Amino acid sequence: MRELNAVTKERLVSFTDAVFAIIITILVLDLEMPSEPTFAALWELRESFFAYAVSFFWLGAMWVNLHNQWHTATRITTRVIWHTIIMLFFVSLVPYVSRFAGTHFHDFFAQGLYWAVSTLASVNIMAQGYALGYANREDARYLASARTLNHWMWVDLAVKILGFLVALALNEPTVAMAVILVGAVIPSVVIRYLNRRFEG
Repeated sequence: MRELNAVTKERLVSFTDAVFAIIITILVLDLEMPSEPTFAALWELRESFFAYAVSFFWLGAMWVNLHNQWHTATRITTRVIWHTIIMLFFVSLVPYVSRFAGTHFHDFFAQGLYWAVSTLASVNIMAQGYALGYANREDARYLASARTLNHWMWVDLAVKILGFLVALALNEPTVAMAVILVGAVIPSVVIRYLNRRFEG
């Protein structure tokens, strides 16, 4: 696949940064205000704040992972661009499903929808990673790093699926949301290690 000259890596990364910044801003603006200025009224909104915290740190981990994934890449293709666009589509739904899950905290449909959106976003990050690896296949150093990371993204996906199954088994839908953050930490740690290894 030929490399695109009209859309550079820097332009795509800048666009992704802008979308993430807007989404995180919308996320906090969607938080409901307490009915009165008391701790008790604020505590009543704890489930919405939990959903916000999970979403915020999951998005933050995803943003860090993406930047680290792009750090040593030099080429992009049409496939990379479209996987990025599709990933951003699912990420753009996070404020909506976060508020929905926070409002219906113990409902399996609400938590399942949140889980589905986050899982589909992760699948497209994986697809983007493989597309980047193919685009930069002549760079042995990048390819070695990308392959290891892509393998760990499978672990992230497995954690999400296992977490949802555990939520079903325990009849506790909130487990499906909490495990999303756990899955996001795994690639973050791996990427940090890879950057030290391949740049050190």
